Amino acid sequence: MDPQFSEIKGRQEQLLGKLGSDLLIIPGGVANGSITRFRQGSNFFYLTGFPEHGAVLVIDPGDDSGAVNLFVRENTEKEIVWDGFTMGVNKTAEICPADKVYHIRELEDFLHGRLLNRSVHYKPVEGHPYSRIIGQAIKSQGAETQDEGEVFDEITAMRIVKSPFEIEQMRRAIQITSDAHHACMRAGMRHRHEYQFEAEFEYTCKMEGALQYAFGTIVAAGNHATCQHYIENAGPVSNNDLVLIDGGALWNGYCADLTRTFPASGKFSSIQRDLYEIVLASQKAGVEKVAPGVCMIDIHNHSAAVLIDGMKELGLVKGDTYELIESNAYKDYWPGALCHSLGIDVHDVLLPGYHKGDKALKPGMIITVEPGFYSQAFNKDIPEEFREIGIRIEDDVLVTEEGHENLSPDTAKEVADVEAMVQSGAE
Repeated sequence: MDPQFSEIKGRQEQLLGKLGSDLLIIPGGVANGSITRFRQGSNFFYLTGFPEHGAVLVIDPGDDSGAVNLFVRENTEKEIVWDGFTMGVNKTAEICPADKVYHIRELEDFLHGRLLNRSVHYKPVEGHPYSRIIGQAIKSQGAETQDEGEVFDEITAMRIVKSPFEIEQMRRAIQITSDAHHACMRAGMRHRHEYQFEAEFEYTCKMEGALQYAFGTIVAAGNHATCQHYIENAGPVSNNDLVLIDGGALWNGYCADLTRTFPASGKFSSIQRDLYEIVLASQKAGVEKVAPGVCMIDIHNHSAAVLIDGMKELGLVKGDTYELIESNAYKDYWPGALCHSLGIDVHDVLLPGYHKGDKALKPGMIITVEPGFYSQAFNKDIPEEFREIGIRIEDDVLVTEEGHENLSPDTAKEVADVEAMVQSGAE
């Protein structure tokens, strides 16, 4: 049996045990109407592995003929001419784990009478072509609808802890992303526009088989890197700029998310090096803190303390380190959070409490560790030579039984390695 097929079947069986006599309906993702690649809805993909839009999953523990029912589109000959081929019922039944696969047109008849006075776990998906039919069936049959609660929390809890199969998919996504970062570093002394680095990054991903990206690639040079989510990628790159690239390949539905910052000239200036070393020390301290039983906020504060101590040595901040953390005074230089979960989504699902420190990390979780330093031109509290500099370093880290594993250890981040990588492109 295909390992992904077996994996998904196990997820379905685990969820069946949680449903009792309730029924679960999960619509797939919706095509956006433009000529772009479709990306499946996350929970739907997790429970089906089915890649096409407009589908619906119905899990009914009370159905003796088959609890897991998948409804899919099947393009007509005319639709094939314009929109291409669909897997259809027969091919889907071969590839995706389901007790029965139906044409989507059969959904209305399937739901007729099935929902009478039952509890249905269902979150509508805006724009889904069968939302109206599902909604009418629920209303006409007097079903009680729940769009949150234990069943959806169970799906989230399952997704938080990655299986060995999922970890392998993410290792591949991360390796491709690492190669893309190295390609950009080697092109650092040749390219002089942000969009050229974007093209280099995404070209490398596609050449290695990743046809989609976890999110829109961020390429921010110079003062653009002081913006947390700069997305234009349209600016020039000067010889004195640092180039920040935040990107991730998508492999078999799973995301990578790595950030590296490098000097376009191949050599950090003294100030750039000092600031970069501070961020690097903070990042490495955060990675080392990752372990089961530790909370994200504790990792964040540990990393922040290292960053603040480094800034104090440069005279950029004053005061007690932990008072600065408590008061969030350092947020002028690092406004974001250190960690987020990573998986099918780049900001993957988490149960409440993880970011606030009420819940501790578990083995099998994968999180990012990404401190930064960002100094805007309008920050008059620091010397001018420290302004308009943005630096972020980010790795993807697996929580293990013993502690952690950095899944991107070979992606250059030491000063000497980064400079050598950039300079190698000029040879």
